[in-house]
Amino acid sequence: MRTRQKRLNYRVLNDESDGESLPEDQTDQSSESSEPPSNLTHTLPTCQKDAVILANIPDCELLPSESVSQVLVSQESSTDAGTSITSHVSSRWCKRPAPATEWIWGYFETTAIDCPWVIKRTNKRRLVDREIRCMHVDEKTGTRCDWHTSDSQRQNTTSNMKTHLAKHGIYCPTSSIQPAKKGPDIRSFMGGKQSLTHQEVLERNAIRWIVTDMKAFTTVESPEFQQMFRDIPGIEPPFTSRHTLRDRIMQEFAIQRTNLKNELTLTCKTIALSLDIWTSQNHLPILGIIGHWLTDEFEYRERLLEFTELQGVHSGENLAIAVENMLTELSLEDKLISITGDNASNNEAMASELYFSLSDRPRGADAMPAPLYRGLDSYIRCLAHVLNLIVKDILRNVGSGTMEQAQVACDCLQTGNSITDHSAIGRLRVLALWINRSPQRRQKWKEICRLNNLPEKFVAYDVTTRWNSTFRMVDDGLKSRQQVNKFLNLQEELPPFTLQDWSRLEQIHTVLHKFSELTLFISKRNPQISLAVPIYYELHELLDDVTEGNGEFAKLDRDIIAAVKEGMKKYEKYYSIMDDCDTYYTALVLDPRVKGEMVLRELQDGNAGTMVLETIRTNLHQIYAASNPEHDAEEVAGARSTALRY
Repeated sequence: MRTRQKRLNYRVLNDESDGESLPEDQTDQSSESSEPPSNLTHTLPTCQKDAVILANIPDCELLPSESVSQVLVSQESSTDAGTSITSHVSSRWCKRPAPATEWIWGYFETTAIDCPWVIKRTNKRRLVDREIRCMHVDEKTGTRCDWHTSDSQRQNTTSNMKTHLAKHGIYCPTSSIQPAKKGPDIRSFMGGKQSLTHQEVLERNAIRWIVTDMKAFTTVESPEFQQMFRDIPGIEPPFTSRHTLRDRIMQEFAIQRTNLKNELTLTCKTIALSLDIWTSQNHLPILGIIGHWLTDEFEYRERLLEFTELQGVHSGENLAIAVENMLTELSLEDKLISITGDNASNNEAMASELYFSLSDRPRGADAMPAPLYRGLDSYIRCLAHVLNLIVKDILRNVGSGTMEQAQVACDCLQTGNSITDHSAIGRLRVLALWINRSPQRRQKWKEICRLNNLPEKFVAYDVTTRWNSTFRMVDDGLKSRQQVNKFLNLQEELPPFTLQDWSRLEQIHTVLHKFSELTLFISKRNPQISLAVPIYYELHELLDDVTEGNGEFAKLDRDIIAAVKEGMKKYEKYYSIMDDCDTYYTALVLDPRVKGEMVLRELQDGNAGTMVLETIRTNLHQIYAASNPEHDAEEVAGARSTALRY
């Protein structure tokens, strides 16, 4: 307290009398005096008199409520002395302005969380955290934004909150600065015209290159990669950290996920799924799900709904859980109409498990009266996979061998042993693999082709999991017949192909060529389920022509015909499954190009065709119940004869 009483009055020291120092007597007088000069107080207004008096009271005798900062100076003194004092006091009494970011908090709600956290910049500890959620509601969809952060995450900054509001088109109301230009997103990276700066174009191209060519994110951290851009005047590296690149992509993914939900809410009434499971190059089991639907304007849309690592065993139960989680996230539980997948047994189990799980859920208010998804009855088996299974049975009965057997044969040739128990297809596979194993043999193949002015293309060996790869291997072998014969004439390890061998390869090629055409037709960009039944009929005619030896199949060897008969058994298995599923016939009848004509023509056993059409009509009216039963009953009765006639 004594120290504060002896402290110099710096207000008087700096009161424009001397910029550097004051005489000792002046300093002592000002420090000992407790009242202002009488002539000054009389010339000031009342509020300013109080301020001057308070300013001269020693600090040790002031209460907090009597502080000079609590006095508001609203008028200027008419005297020079009063002006100098009040101007100095008012600078101390000026009320602190509101924070420039105060407007932001009107768009967020906060919830206190009893969780301690630390301010990293000052290392101060806080006992209570706050969850901060955006309150913006989309005007079109009526959905509320689900973006949120917390004090511990934002670390007392509001930059991320302002950036988020800018995505909704919300900016500071008092700011004279134009809203910042929206940065490029993933959609602009993949195409689209925008007015971008050179730096933005560079970032767009860098991300497109990394995503398209599947480059590691650590590529952007390479010093050589960064130096390549720094050497260009006015250009900086697009990214210098893999974390920045990853965060940019993840942020865009979250935005696109929200857009997908809104799109499905507005445009999707029913949806069909197609899914598959495979192992990636880094040995991760991946589940991919694609959604297919029509808008109210009959516009076809197709979106990737799920692409995730499948956890646990690949059982039907685990698959059903993964699919159900995706349906729940996107609010599609009541909109699912069918699922398309391969013929693996776990997919059948998944279809059943998912049906039972969805049936136990309460249905939404706007859902269909009856569930559209009916388990195995709504499971569509991949027709291209059915073709592949039939071809596998044919090749197995022809004795084409396997890749494992070809690997063993190449090992035997490497040790100097000969091979004699392989079929023509098996030996062609061994030849393709034998040449591919050694760079010297590849060079020799090319040398022979150059000397004889023949194409240098190698015979591509087949792969078990790649459809039609055996057909392509046989096709390459027949096209390279001269090269193969000349190469084998110079080899002692492999026996040459005889005329009978080439004849069998040509016969097998004739059969497999038809299956290849059907597979390519089914695998087009926009396959249609309404064509499944006609393709099954055409496939039956093909197998029947081969087994009967009709047309171009008249000169087939008996063992090849016997092998095709085994393929017919596989066909009959999956045809019976298709025939028991109403979905195929419903899609066929609803196709305006076909209607019921094909069903009546193909199903001529009694009234089978008419019964199928009647069943389809009844099912459709049960699922899509009429909104006005009395009006629609008359319309249906009048159209019944027309429906049966077509």
